[in-house]
Amino acid sequence: MLARSSSLWLPLLLALAPALAAAQEDGEGGGALEEDAPPGIPPAAELESPQLRVAVLLLPTGEVDETAAEGLGELLIGAVASRGGVRIVGREEFQAQLGQGDAGTLECVSSMTCLGRVGVQLGVREVIAGTLAHRGDEWIFNINRVDVREGALMGRVFREVRGDLGAVADALGAAVPELYEPPRSPGVLVFAGAPAGAEVTLDGVLVGRLSSEPLRREDVEPGRHEIRVEAPGHAPWSRVIQLSSGAEVHLEPTLAALSAPVERVEESIHPLFFVGAGVSAAALGVAIALGVSSQDGFDPLGADARQEGEVSRAEAVAFYEARGREATGANVLFVVAGLAAITGVVALFFPVRVVLTDGEAGASLQLAPGGLEGRF
Repeated sequence: MLARSSSLWLPLLLALAPALAAAQEDGEGGGALEEDAPPGIPPAAELESPQLRVAVLLLPTGEVDETAAEGLGELLIGAVASRGGVRIVGREEFQAQLGQGDAGTLECVSSMTCLGRVGVQLGVREVIAGTLAHRGDEWIFNINRVDVREGALMGRVFREVRGDLGAVADALGAAVPELYEPPRSPGVLVFAGAPAGAEVTLDGVLVGRLSSEPLRREDVEPGRHEIRVEAPGHAPWSRVIQLSSGAEVHLEPTLAALSAPVERVEESIHPLFFVGAGVSAAALGVAIALGVSSQDGFDPLGADARQEGEVSRAEAVAFYEARGREATGANVLFVVAGLAAITGVVALFFPVRVVLTDGEAGASLQLAPGGLEGRF
């Protein structure tokens, strides 16, 4: 349990000092705390005062230390009083008029009927009531500002604060001005458009589908929202809107149908033509060179050398065998060149078809005129 030592009050006193000083000023239009008034009977002078009478109370829940709750309650009173033009009725007076403790007061502040009855008895126009909870290192407060005569919620703040009492005091003081801001009411979005079945997403979440009846989405938080409508075969529709508090916005998304894909076929020479031509040219060139070499000079050692007996029989046999191998290689390469040339010529009759669809190209290879065709 926090706040059982005297060190608890140091951050609270620092935070409370300016607010309480403003609350106790005796100036025109300044705030003041009620003192020495009999429970439920406001002094006659105050009934005639133009200052607005406001009941302010902060109630502990769960395991919140009573001392901490009282200190933060005084801070809340000071923050309200510092706005000026009010006279404060505190928690003790409220409970004395109600005749209940904290448990009964918690039930009363959650009932507009009870607040109205006690408010009339105390002569207050507004009740600013809140609860304070503490779990681990997290503090939670929820404060409502209620017009007891109209029975209307005028403002509300909710905070989850991590840290010590100093952090809670700062958050509480900063939250009070929000009680006086106009309440933000949820808005409504209505969709009516085409085609039927189109999916409608709000901030990335599917909220429904278009149909013959308008699609209505209620309880939409005011603020910026992204809307997207999609349907197969149609161009998506998207908008960013700023939804005002309590507004009802009608949207009529109409999705344009996408045109049918247009295919454009382009033909080009089959790659085998270039492969065949290249292989044929290379094989033919090497074959010619080998053929010439195999027929070149049957007396490479010279007549003089042979007469002098410098050439052996083995050398002569090796020489003629090498010429024979060159001749065989030339013949083989002539055949390869011919086959490659035939392949290239045949490939001219089987062009590659390139199919272009919506600006994207895909390859289509027709193996024979009117025959099997594959795309990839």
